[in-house]
Amino acid sequence: MHSLVENQRRYFQEGNTFPLEVRKEILRKLRTVLMKNERFLAEAIYKDFKKSFYLTVENELSLPYGEINLALKKMNRWAAPKRFRTNLVNFPASSWSVPVPYGVTLVIGPWNYPYMLNLVPAISSLAAGNTVILKPSEVAFHSSAALRELINSSFRPELFHVVEGDGPQTTELLKEKFDKIFFTGSTRVGKIVMKAASNNLTPLILELGGKNPAIVLPDANVKRAAQRIMWGKMHNNGQACVSPDHVYVHRDIKGAFLKELKNTAEMIHRNDPLNCTMLPRVINEKNFDRLIHLIDRKKVVFGGNYNKDALFIEPTVLKDVLESDPIMKEEVFGPILPVLEFSDSNVPLKHIQKRPVPLLLYIFTRNTKMAKAITRKVPSGGVMINETVLHFINTNTHFGGLGESGMGSYHGKAGFEGFSHQKMLINKPNWFELFLKYPPYKLGRLSIFRAVIGRSVRFLWWRSDEGTGKE
Repeated sequence: MHSLVENQRRYFQEGNTFPLEVRKEILRKLRTVLMKNERFLAEAIYKDFKKSFYLTVENELSLPYGEINLALKKMNRWAAPKRFRTNLVNFPASSWSVPVPYGVTLVIGPWNYPYMLNLVPAISSLAAGNTVILKPSEVAFHSSAALRELINSSFRPELFHVVEGDGPQTTELLKEKFDKIFFTGSTRVGKIVMKAASNNLTPLILELGGKNPAIVLPDANVKRAAQRIMWGKMHNNGQACVSPDHVYVHRDIKGAFLKELKNTAEMIHRNDPLNCTMLPRVINEKNFDRLIHLIDRKKVVFGGNYNKDALFIEPTVLKDVLESDPIMKEEVFGPILPVLEFSDSNVPLKHIQKRPVPLLLYIFTRNTKMAKAITRKVPSGGVMINETVLHFINTNTHFGGLGESGMGSYHGKAGFEGFSHQKMLINKPNWFELFLKYPPYKLGRLSIFRAVIGRSVRFLWWRSDEGTGKE
């Protein structure tokens, strides 16, 4: 690992990744490699999740393709120097900033979207001119191996290389000095990564999880709210950091809302959840057992069935859930949706404010003014009004968490900037020199100095014998 990191550092320092045309060629090559091997990638992910070819392309590869295409189109503009006004002290200089790559970057990805959430930050880093060591999660074993085979056979290790392994290998990797680290995963592991990064003062971006709440106010379109929340929960069968974790619904519409949730679920899986192409399997037995223990049979509205041999849990909705229930103590990260009732809209806000900051907040209401007021009261990484999940795939804006749900952001331009250091440059000619820089430092010059640096203050006259000022 040390040799790999040092070889990438040498390759970077030689300037191999600096030219924009080189970066574009790297991205084009990656796009070609992915497109030519879609079937191969889909077969691997099917072994991990039973995902169909359609879902693999839609959920796992469409966003990387979009990120590559956007970077190819916008890279020249993103990399262009940005000019700034120069203050009087630095007259007659010119000032500008240039985005420059950090150097050797480490991307640690999760298991739930083993292609998309590994490739998108890697694409941002490559577009910014860095080298990349990619460490996918070992949990999605077949998908991780497929990435390793494709990337390592298509790119030189000094530029882009996949390293596999479990916890000990990741620990060893984090002992190396990187110039930027990107991590997607749980808050618990994020703290470990952040602690390791601190040893070398390595800047990092953390994309973590959180209990994303949905609030359905009494004036909401009940049918549309239920459709979009249920679809969001069923997407990847709830194994998504952007998935609605739980729902607060007003008591006046709770009955209608629960009915529409069931209608939506049945419409999607057509009363055959096990064979529904939209619903992948739970990743492993450990997560399966954890999820089963969160289902309170007395509160099941619909669903609740499972097949342990197939590692499958059908979409399940629980009603009359209390804040003290076990399912409200941790991120669900699965196909179980707890529904909590409220009559005073301030009550769910207070509960959300007491918890760690969620990655996303979903608000359903016809009153946009009310929704915006809630967003000001409740901290979150992002907000969607009358929709779920799709915030993640908008490459025209940034995506990121806050507090326990992460730090920093990426996607599109934000990803390019996240993997670039904004280097400030000032260029000054030799025909003028500011005399105030040099001794003797007479008190009479102080008023001139204050005026030059633009401070709006009164002139001061000083009595040197007392050492205090008097106007």
